[in-house]
Amino acid sequence: MAGAKLGRYQVGPRIGVGGSAAVYLGRMTGPMSFERLVAIKVVHDHLSEEREFISQFLDEANLLVRVAHPNIVQVQELGREGETLFLAMEYLHGQPLSKLISVMARRATRLDPVLVAWLGARVAEGLGYAHEMKDDHGQPLGLVHRDVSPQNVFVTYKGDVKLIDFGIARAAGRIAQTTLGRVKGKFSYMAPEQVLGRDFDHRVDLFALGATLYEAAVGARLFAGIDESETLHKLLFEEIPDPTERVPGFPPGLAKVLMRALKPEPDQRHQTARELAQELDDFVRSSGVDSPQSKLAECMNALFESDRKAQEESIEGLRTVNFDVVTESAIVDRASGVVTVRPEPVKSRGVWPYAAAGFAVVLTVGALGIALGRDRAPAPAPPPSTAPVVTDVNVEVTTQPDVEATVVVAGVSAQGKPRRATLPRSDAPVTIEVTAPGFEPSKVSVVPDRDRGVVVPLTKIAEPAPSASAKPSGKGARPPVIKKPGDPLVTQYPFGKK
Repeated sequence: MAGAKLGRYQVGPRIGVGGSAAVYLGRMTGPMSFERLVAIKVVHDHLSEEREFISQFLDEANLLVRVAHPNIVQVQELGREGETLFLAMEYLHGQPLSKLISVMARRATRLDPVLVAWLGARVAEGLGYAHEMKDDHGQPLGLVHRDVSPQNVFVTYKGDVKLIDFGIARAAGRIAQTTLGRVKGKFSYMAPEQVLGRDFDHRVDLFALGATLYEAAVGARLFAGIDESETLHKLLFEEIPDPTERVPGFPPGLAKVLMRALKPEPDQRHQTARELAQELDDFVRSSGVDSPQSKLAECMNALFESDRKAQEESIEGLRTVNFDVVTESAIVDRASGVVTVRPEPVKSRGVWPYAAAGFAVVLTVGALGIALGRDRAPAPAPPPSTAPVVTDVNVEVTTQPDVEATVVVAGVSAQGKPRRATLPRSDAPVTIEVTAPGFEPSKVSVVPDRDRGVVVPLTKIAEPAPSASAKPSGKGARPPVIKKPGDPLVTQYPFGKK
């Protein structure tokens, strides 16, 4: 997509990729040197005809377009160009909290508890706003994020804190509904009632935020298992260790707030996100630390100086690309760092038509993979009768998670990283087969009618579940398992109202 145009936006380098969509840096321009940078979330081609996913994607857009809060990422436009569905969102210049935690762990240090509390209060304020949202008739939407985690809390280099990715949020009137028994979200941050598939409300977000802040303050994930089975066992049966017992000198005031947010019974937690935000802010004020946002910004800039500069160079590079001539035929060679625009006429994305056949542009890739060349003089166009005809297309495959894997596309072994195979152009679907140690084999069908990027989701091979005869022990151990007919999961934990 780098080098293409989507609606009003010039598409720059890819800045993130997941199992359902890729995110690109984008730029919109206007009169009088007007410019706006955006993050463009583009649905993967192979999901564009998946009705359930598209319903969920549209739901996310319809939810976020209503949101206007400084601690929630803002959506600016939902668009479609041809078969490409995209979401233009506020561009955030910074890093996810998960990366901040990871970098500090590699340096054998932890984020200041006061900064953890301050950023947590900002996320809680955003959640409070979302939980209280109403529809056009004044009725509560009942919005629940369901996926609060360090990956979905974003910190900018200015110290701003944003909650992102409402893709699996639950709200009244949504098109996409969760199938009975299906659990959505990340197990390491889920409240017990959400894991067990029982009725839940906005308080699951408070539990998830508590687990997120616990990880940020302690420097280690609260519920960390070698697989989902072990993670669930820790979540449902093991005692939550007090942070003061894990980190010498950990402030008791913050520990008390976190332990309350992590209570297994919803009625024992904070009852609203605003209540949690108030307690976190009270702790920050009691610490006597001035300007926590400025200190958070200093921390971000010190840890990610090279990343910040690389992002800024990519933004500058995006401003140099001539999008009059770059079209969907641009091919990114990530190994050599070159983008080549094919010289044959192609279908435009609908904004600026492809001016003429027979010219080529080579662009140097910047720090994050964007084409940033400065010499764009078109070569003389050959006679139409001698213009080369492209008969091959490239299929680029990325796995999610990104692991070492064997990729075969229509019988052709894909090479490089990301894996790439060259196939004859065709309107008939072909099969992508992926095998990786420790994961179930996976297959995806695509149509090689043009150059495509495909993300193939992988599922870990299930480990044997813990023995049912194992009994939890130790101080604060949770009650034994109770299994009931019809329960969505084998592992169950009895608590709260039924």
